[in-house]
Amino acid sequence: MTVPDHVTGLATRGDLERALAAIVVPGGGARCAVVMCDVVGLKEVNEREGFLAGDAMLAGAARALRQATPGAEIVARLGGDELVAVFTGPVAAVTAARAAAELAAVTAPRLRTAAAIAEPADTPGTLIDRLYATLRAS
Repeated sequence: MTVPDHVTGLATRGDLERALAAIVVPGGGARCAVVMCDVVGLKEVNEREGFLAGDAMLAGAARALRQATPGAEIVARLGGDELVAVFTGPVAAVTAARAAAELAAVTAPRLRTAAAIAEPADTPGTLIDRLYATLRAS
């Protein structure tokens, strides 16, 4: 891992992209699932109370994500207020779904969550795009 994200202490997007490139190979058949959460109301807190208050919300979300994903291959800040955890192995889908449900129950800060399972034709980009689509639909 490079230098961790300065606000959350999580791996960076670059670290995440390198990890996914090694795990999600089209036709590779790797069992992989990703859970994403975003921080509800972060923009409003940043505007009303300032960026330090927003950073505190992000740090709280990162703590919740770490706690909900102890077996993750990597836990990273994807960007802005989006944090992700990647699971591999035979129970990756179940573990990601469980983590998403646990994170959805977090109330401080409130998190919106989604999970996606890698499909055989996926690239890291298509997996993340599907994850974003699932999150937007929730």
